[in-house]
Amino acid sequence: MRYPAANSYQYSSLRNALRLLNLFSLEEPELQLEDIASRLEIGQSTAFRLVHTLMVEGFIVRDSSTKTYRLAASLLALGQTLIKKENLYHLSLDPIEKLAERTGETAHIAIIKEFQLMYLLKIDSAHPVHLLSHAGRRSPLHCTSTGQVLLAFQEESTINQVWERGLISYTSQTITDPIMLKKLLHTIRSKGYAVSKEELHEGVVSIAAPVRNSKSKPIAAVSIAGPITRINERTIPKLIKQVQQAADEVTISLKN
Repeated sequence: MRYPAANSYQYSSLRNALRLLNLFSLEEPELQLEDIASRLEIGQSTAFRLVHTLMVEGFIVRDSSTKTYRLAASLLALGQTLIKKENLYHLSLDPIEKLAERTGETAHIAIIKEFQLMYLLKIDSAHPVHLLSHAGRRSPLHCTSTGQVLLAFQEESTINQVWERGLISYTSQTITDPIMLKKLLHTIRSKGYAVSKEELHEGVVSIAAPVRNSKSKPIAAVSIAGPITRINERTIPKLIKQVQQAADEVTISLKN
């Protein structure tokens, strides 16, 4: 079967669409239409047609409240193969492996995506606990240490949108009161780390610390998770330092 040859206009449109998708990054996950047009050096009407086509095909989505565009979850759901190509994945692999080895607990690195937590990497410990987590999996922000430590450094509008979507209760320890969560996020910002005790899974405690980009903005979080029998008042102080050390190692790698 022969297919009709693509003309120069079709090639140009395809190239611009691919260039548009490459504009999004961990540092700039959301862009306005005028930013897209300016960076691609095309008119706003052309940029609008491109984003509209990509929205229809499910590659990008528009936030009506902020009037910005971002990559859709479908692109990130292509699997572990694509995730491994991300710079953050490679730079965090060694520190996360060492963290799991040193602490004896399951270690992760994750980012915020579509108002949820998305794990980029998971390393099991020598004696792992049963956790429903893996690379590419989504979890709620409000009841995980990783989600809380990232949410604590977000804009007020983003935090409000998480509240508006609902603070679902998973255990008796889950915080579902927006006022209580706001106070917790303030404390996390001051301390620079988060500890979540049985908020998502009963009997499981997690600790997280932020990873920062070259502008010192938190863009990801490193965490460990394990049973309350091992992560408790006696061990938490030491484990916090180890998690922060791993997060700092990834931060330094990103800045170099």
